[in-house]
Amino acid sequence: MKDEQGMNRRDFLKLSGKTVGTVMAAGMLKFPFAQNAFGSNGNSADKVVILHTNDMHARIEENADDGIMGMAYVASIVKDFRERYDNVLLVDAGDTIHGRPIANVLEGRSVVDTMNAIHYDVMTPGNHDFNFGYDRLLELEEDLECELVSANVTRDGDLMFDPYTVREIGGHKVGILGLATPVTRYTTHPDNVRGLEFGSVVDATEQYVSELRGNHDVDLVVALGHIGYGANNPDEAEVRTTDELVRRVDGIDLFIDGHSHTRIPEGDKHGDTLVVQAYEYLKDVGVVEVDFASGSPEISARLISAEDAFSNYEPDEEMKDLLSQAREDAVDARLGR
Repeated sequence: MKDEQGMNRRDFLKLSGKTVGTVMAAGMLKFPFAQNAFGSNGNSADKVVILHTNDMHARIEENADDGIMGMAYVASIVKDFRERYDNVLLVDAGDTIHGRPIANVLEGRSVVDTMNAIHYDVMTPGNHDFNFGYDRLLELEEDLECELVSANVTRDGDLMFDPYTVREIGGHKVGILGLATPVTRYTTHPDNVRGLEFGSVVDATEQYVSELRGNHDVDLVVALGHIGYGANNPDEAEVRTTDELVRRVDGIDLFIDGHSHTRIPEGDKHGDTLVVQAYEYLKDVGVVEVDFASGSPEISARLISAEDAFSNYEPDEEMKDLLSQAREDAVDARLGR
C-alpha cells in the first residue's frame, strides 16, 4: 500500500530501518533500555514481545508538561525493541484518531500516517474512532497498514471488520481478537454510527475464542478490546467491565484493554487471563513479554512511562519531520489552502 507521496511501506522501511549502531550514532537511544526491561537480552525465539497503546486521543505530539511522550518517543521505543528482540508486535486498543486539532482538522489522517510510519500491526476501534462517521473510519482503514479488527460491530447483519487476525511470529501462532464497547452507540454522535449494531461482547468473545482455539490451533489468544476496566459502562446489563468479561469467558490468555484510561503497571490476573492497559494520551507504552520456553505461555507486563522515555531515549527525527508536516497540513486545511 502506498501513501500520498507514492512511497510504500517497504520503501519507507529501507529509509528508516537502522542497525543498532546507526540508531545509537543518530542519538536516538541513550542506553539499551529494552535490554534491561525484563532482565534478559531479548534475543530468544521462545519470546514474543507485544507493545501496546490505548486512548491516545490523537496526542501524537510531545507535551512534557503533561507527561505525554508523543509519537516521536514511541517510535524510538519501538525501534529499540525491534532491534533487541526477535519477535515484536505493536498493537493499539482504540480511541486513537480523534481528539486534537492536528488530527481533527485532517479527520484522522495525521494519526494514521504516524501509525504507518512505525508499522503498527493490529488496532481495534474505540468509540471515539467513529467520531468522523463510520464511512470515514472505513476510508482510513484502507490507508492503515495495520489490521483493524472488531468482532461485535455489524451493519445489516454483516461484520464491518475482520473479527480477528492470526499472526505467526517466531514459530508461535498468536490470535488477536478485537472487541468494541457497546456504549459506542451513544458515546459518539448517533449519526456517526447510524445503521451499525454493537453486539454482545460475551457472545462474540465466546464464539471467536473457540474458533481461534479450535480452527487455528493458536498458541496464544489475545483480546484487544476497547471495553474498560473497573467501574465503567454502568448501564450495560450483560457485562460492564473487562475484568467481568474475562471472568465469564474462558480461553483468553491476555486482554489488552482501553476505554477506561486505567494505568495497570504490571497487569491484573483474573483466573488464567492477564489484563493490561497503558493509561492514556501516550503517557505510557505497555510492554508484555510472552515466554513459550516451558511449552505454555508465561506472561509478564510492565509500562514505560513518559518519564522513562524522556530519560532513556531521544525523539525519532523522522517522526519529528512527519509531525511537522502534519502541523503544516492541519494549518493549510484550517485555512482552506
